[in-house]
Amino acid sequence: MSGSQEDASAAAPDGQAQEGAPAAVDAASQRAFDSMAQYLQAELESSASDLGLLEALNDASIEKYEGMSRQAQDMLAHAYKIKQTHNEMKAHIAEVDSLVESIDGLEQVAQELDRYSLQLENKFRQLRDDAFASPPPPPSLGRPARAGSG
Repeated sequence: MSGSQEDASAAAPDGQAQEGAPAAVDAASQRAFDSMAQYLQAELESSASDLGLLEALNDASIEKYEGMSRQAQDMLAHAYKIKQTHNEMKAHIAEVDSLVESIDGLEQVAQELDRYSLQLENKFRQLRDDAFASPPPPPSLGRPARAGSG
């Protein structure tokens, strides 16, 4: 081959010198596609992992709120029972209040009776002390005259 033939084959689109370049481009393209595929695969796995974590958090939140909902329902049931019991006991509470008022009145009467009995006791002591403190009447010197004798 002459030098002009080599130039012609290098310039020709179907020449062998051109075949080495597409193989390098193909290899570089394949590496780029493989790298891109690995990157996309890693992104998909990361997104899947994030979605799995979000699903786990969502499930945990659902369980927590279901528990809180059960507690709230239990509290409502207990509050309803307490309200029913209170309504049933209103009449008894009114009776107890009435009894308390009556007892308060009786305590006042008892205190008044205590004061009155103390006054009577003091008066009785005063009368007794006055009766024993005064001198006895003088004895009569003579015999008392009998009626009808004479």
